[in-house]
Amino acid sequence: MNKHDLLQATIARQATPRTPIALWRHWPIEDRSAEALARVTLEFQHRFDFDIIKVTPSQTFVAEDLGLTGVYDGNAEGDLVKGPPPITTLEQWEALRPLPVSEGALGRQVRCLELIAAGAGDTPFIQTIFNPLTVARCLAGPRAVIWRRRYPEVFQRGFNVIIETWSAFVAAVMRTGAAGIFLSTTDASYSVMSEEEYRRWGRPGDLEVATPSRAGWLNVLHLHGEELMIDLVADYPFQVVNWHDRKAGPSLREGAARFSGAVAGGLAQWDTLLAATPEAVAREAREAIAQVDGRGLILAAGCVTPIPVPESNIRAAIAVARGSG
Repeated sequence: MNKHDLLQATIARQATPRTPIALWRHWPIEDRSAEALARVTLEFQHRFDFDIIKVTPSQTFVAEDLGLTGVYDGNAEGDLVKGPPPITTLEQWEALRPLPVSEGALGRQVRCLELIAAGAGDTPFIQTIFNPLTVARCLAGPRAVIWRRRYPEVFQRGFNVIIETWSAFVAAVMRTGAAGIFLSTTDASYSVMSEEEYRRWGRPGDLEVATPSRAGWLNVLHLHGEELMIDLVADYPFQVVNWHDRKAGPSLREGAARFSGAVAGGLAQWDTLLAATPEAVAREAREAIAQVDGRGLILAAGCVTPIPVPESNIRAAIAVARGSG
């Protein structure tokens, strides 16, 4: 069974000869170059032969073309630390115009995907997309939340521009041969906003940006954080859902009962992958598979794999997924 067929069967919750596995990480220096990010992403894939290549740029790329900067401070997660938000006034917000997806940071990322497509072989690849509310915060920082609440009509005008840009970018991603997108939201959480707010601002933007990805077959929704509004996004047209099941819950078993398609998770990236032994990683992987009776699971971490994770721990998870550990 090739990777495409394995993943399709997993999405359909059919019995499979092994459990698909995918881990991904940040590349805090290489992610500033299309060629370098493609090279290290493919090298990582060739070393471990995961069933999905998830392409992970820094979050700063969403606003780099409008002046957002980032520096790497050595953190284990590997994401860049964002500089000051480039938009500080409502006038700047209203002056937003759609960005060309063939130039600047967005064009660089499209070029990276084209290079990955050329070297990925039969492994499907997906591109990380940050949802429009996240992009708004990268552009305006805390002001984005204030403007959304105090001046919703003004905020909507700039927000529409963000949605237009990222819809066009997702369409460009799909033209590279990507199997889908990895849509990340930190906002579908009761610790961030109310259900009413997310219905008003989160869902419409998420779904519109994701529309071009419906041409794909492997779209992953990533719910970041705790106190998740799972029932509010359970009907999104995505084949896979990923969240911090070990840290924040719900469990894989509970999540699988609330979503159609596959769930991705089972491995705690900090407490287990980074800090535990290969034997502990293997136990956690086996327990994750058992939670869903071996069906409908892509073994993965709840988010990015920390850079210092020992290779022996990665290989322990792979061995369990492939039935040899």
